[in-house]
Amino acid sequence: MSRRPSAVVAPLLAVSAVVALLLALCIVTAGPSTAAAPADGFVFTTSEVPDDELPSAAGSGTRLTYATRDQNGRPAMSSGVYWVPKGTPPAGGWPVVSWAHGTVGLADECAPTLHRLGDGVEAPVRAALDAGFAVTATDYAGLGSAGETEYLGGRAAAHSVIDMIRAARSVDASLGSRWVSTGHSQGGHAALHAGRLAAEFAPELPVAGIVAIAPVSSLENLFGLFGPRVPGLGALNVLSAPFLFTLAGLDHANPELRVADSLTSDGKRFLDRARARCNGDLVDALRSVPPGSLVASSFTAEQDFRDALREYAEVPVSGYPVKVTLAHGLLDPVLPYPLSRSLRSAMREAGTDVDLKTYARADHSGVVDESLPDVLAAIRESFGR
Repeated sequence: MSRRPSAVVAPLLAVSAVVALLLALCIVTAGPSTAAAPADGFVFTTSEVPDDELPSAAGSGTRLTYATRDQNGRPAMSSGVYWVPKGTPPAGGWPVVSWAHGTVGLADECAPTLHRLGDGVEAPVRAALDAGFAVTATDYAGLGSAGETEYLGGRAAAHSVIDMIRAARSVDASLGSRWVSTGHSQGGHAALHAGRLAAEFAPELPVAGIVAIAPVSSLENLFGLFGPRVPGLGALNVLSAPFLFTLAGLDHANPELRVADSLTSDGKRFLDRARARCNGDLVDALRSVPPGSLVASSFTAEQDFRDALREYAEVPVSGYPVKVTLAHGLLDPVLPYPLSRSLRSAMREAGTDVDLKTYARADHSGVVDESLPDVLAAIRESFGR
């Protein structure tokens, strides 16, 4: 049975909360205010996913918009979707698998939940539902909802992931409190941050495991490849896209950095384009653009930038309350395999319980399917199944 507010009260609560959130958002630039932001995970709107848009293993699904926080802990809004399996939930409710998606872009229209999903959702989502787990999937704050999204902002992503579970459980009593944090690429980075932050940010939601597929890591080192002397890289020119997305997010979280000052006029134009387009559009536009033509001065030469980027996006190597499973393909041209190998080594040295699964024939996208048996096994192990 769902714990839903009455048909009359719920819309009034939602409208009041949206007004409070918008007022709270204004605090960021307008100074002190007495407006109180809604509680983390407060649900503004819900809409049932039509049967013909459900993954085949799902019994039902619901889209939500909900309250969360940004990178700096300020009020934010996010959207997302959750699905529950067919059948009767076990005692204690459905175990929850949180799925954090990879890069789609920054424009609202890019948000996954705005589009027909069905069996086009990622393989781990389908497999988790088929195995009897509920699945929550955030769009991330500001992507498809009010505000701006802070791409690769670790705390922002963690808040969105965790508050999506809070939101889903507040409207559906069939979801349990234990969960596993999973994701791919940008989402792998989010899964790591969410799993680590959970005990502090949401002690009522005990995380059972963390599974990160080809996660973004060592971003400070990667930014060294995005500099003024970098020539045309052929097919790899498109890798400027995630750097531009990161700069847009970092600029929102740390406007005092004035990141645009380090870009050329073309770079500034593409930064604006990154804020307004989806990943595919930006990638297409960058195919013939040398990375060095976008950058006027080296970002990593500035200590303030390095410090801010590290604080914004760095993957911690310690402090994880549960086992971490990494999965990465040897043929990954986007995030080369040695990044995860180095991350595993640093985590182990710091005392983290971590495992790295390697896939000899998998690239950045293919590793999602290639790793599926190991990912599902890690999820089952986390729940003691």
